[in-house]
Amino acid sequence: MSHESLHTRHTLLQKICDRHDDRAWEDFVYYYEKYIYVVCRRIHLDHNEAEELVQQVMIKLWKKIPELKFDKTKRFRGWVAQVTRNTVIDHFRAKKRRENRLEKAYDSEALVEKEWENYLVNMALQNIKAKVSEKMSSVFLELQKGKKHKQISDEKEMPLNSVYVYQKRMTIKLKEEIERLNKELG
Repeated sequence: MSHESLHTRHTLLQKICDRHDDRAWEDFVYYYEKYIYVVCRRIHLDHNEAEELVQQVMIKLWKKIPELKFDKTKRFRGWVAQVTRNTVIDHFRAKKRRENRLEKAYDSEALVEKEWENYLVNMALQNIKAKVSEKMSSVFLELQKGKKHKQISDEKEMPLNSVYVYQKRMTIKLKEEIERLNKELG
């Protein structure tokens, strides 16, 4: 490379710092776009991904060049390569995140089904609350929280047998309401 072509290159770099110099930017794109594309293709990106990343790199370069302090002892091409490399890495990270979200969405089918069941149970509880006594509802909910039958019997000062009867009646009513909601809501 002759001294003259180096001078021209540095002149071009100085000119593209002015974002309004369209001719300088066109020259810059002419010299570097194909290089960036080849680098992207060598990293095993398909044509469309490479084209997209070339555009992303060019936008990043266009934004950063005015801030760049040109050092004649360092190769500008190295900086372009670094920006290209970082853009490719960001692309693969984003692609991995999208794949992970998609994978989680498939894994979440069980979660979605479980949430639907919880939703139906809660709705059924709300629906049957008005149809049963407050005491029956309270006993059932405390059992669901993990309290023991004997503990509830003592706290509510009621026969132990009544706690079991309330639990059984609420369970039957709840199952019936859940079945009804399932048929209705599908």
